[in-house]
Amino acid sequence: MYKKLKSLLLEAGLNEAEVILYMELLKKPSANKWELVSRSGLDKNKVYRAFDRLHGFKMIEKTDLGVEPLSLDCLIKNLESKQKKTKSLADKIKDFSPFLKVPVESINEFEICDSEEEIIDKYMMMSEIKYNTNLDFGDLENFVPVLGGLEPVLKFRQKRYNQNAKNIAICTTVGPYTSCMSRKQDLKMFKSNIDLLKVDFKGKWVIFSDTSDYVMFNNFSVDKNPSSVLVKSKVIADTQRMQFDQFMKNMNKF
Repeated sequence: MYKKLKSLLLEAGLNEAEVILYMELLKKPSANKWELVSRSGLDKNKVYRAFDRLHGFKMIEKTDLGVEPLSLDCLIKNLESKQKKTKSLADKIKDFSPFLKVPVESINEFEICDSEEEIIDKYMMMSEIKYNTNLDFGDLENFVPVLGGLEPVLKFRQKRYNQNAKNIAICTTVGPYTSCMSRKQDLKMFKSNIDLLKVDFKGKWVIFSDTSDYVMFNNFSVDKNPSSVLVKSKVIADTQRMQFDQFMKNMNKF
């Protein structure tokens, strides 16, 4: 058991001296630091540094009786916290991946949003950009909860309508939100056209248009960690428009 524990503690980020000291204390508490030097066979400075780190990790404590080991609860919480931070960092780095092959000089603006407030702010900005037709593609049904409900979507539609712009959307999922936005009287009133295409694009919603170079990529495929990337690039916008046209042509074949 101790052999396996030693391996796990090293993997968790403790160094050799820290693991040796902790294991020694598990076997038997120590009267003081000097006794640990004698028992471990380690250099005095290593023992003192290891003692300070273990104490900082709340894996040991110094009492009137000497030095005693504590449970691994604090170490576990620390690892879980690091895991969350690492996961969040990985997700943010992942946001850059689709754009790395695009020539950097072709990207005029690039911004990552990872809070509901930031996402809604950029989402509403996309409703105010001048264009003839707004284009949407993806999983509207699961994008609405990211915005906190339908209210921002209805505001987006109204703002787009106020500038006399149309809307064409291809939804890859269907449900109550999609059905609400697809009511015949509303489609006619707001110059909208919403079609359903059964392709695997769950957890993503892309917003762009026929003339503007702004594209908003919304990724909510990771639970409780949605993010949006706002890009201004003619190269990227043209690619999205070309893909959208291809989807429209494929739909019209059926």
